[in-house]
Amino acid sequence: MPSTAYAMIAARANARATQGMMAQPLAKERMMSDWYVLTYSAVARTALIARSTDDTLSTTFAATIADSVKRSTELIRQIEPLLAGDQEKATLQAILAQRAAYQAAKEKAMAAKKAGDSAATGLAFDASFLPAASAYQNSIQAMLAMQRKSIDDSASAIEQANSRTVALLLLLGTLAVLTGAVFAVLIARSITVPFKAAVALAGTVASGDLRTRFGPAAR
Repeated sequence: MPSTAYAMIAARANARATQGMMAQPLAKERMMSDWYVLTYSAVARTALIARSTDDTLSTTFAATIADSVKRSTELIRQIEPLLAGDQEKATLQAILAQRAAYQAAKEKAMAAKKAGDSAATGLAFDASFLPAASAYQNSIQAMLAMQRKSIDDSASAIEQANSRTVALLLLLGTLAVLTGAVFAVLIARSITVPFKAAVALAGTVASGDLRTRFGPAAR
């Protein structure tokens, strides 16, 4: 039946939509989440170094800081090809600009810290680093929320499509039962009506009445 074929095609489309939801949007969401965690940790680490009286912390965390920057850069490289639409691309470009400002402010604060200038360190940290870090983190979080909304919207659309497919299959099942019942009645009538006519004819003949004429209906 065409309707059954449609239901099967719809079910297949739903499966493909689910697969699509699990591919790019989910991959982007996970990478954005990792990027946010790295940035959050980097901001906390920079705050610890800038506010600490231990001047060796910047050296102690040097390898960790370098690795964090490297991993963030790698995540950005992986995210870029997955971007869908002008909005996501524009958002990423804005984040990268904020990242550059954040890195510059961090390096300025760390340079003052290494020089042992506590006043310059505090000024650079409060006036430059904190605003840049806040803007950078908020932008990453906003794009992360964008990916999660995309996944939620896809999940909602798939759920609605599944509901329509289930309703269609139930309707097809009901129609199949009703069609079977109609055919059963028609078949029963095609058997019982001629049979009753034959019984009546036999009774007539048995009573000695041979006037009954045989026709198509009594055959």
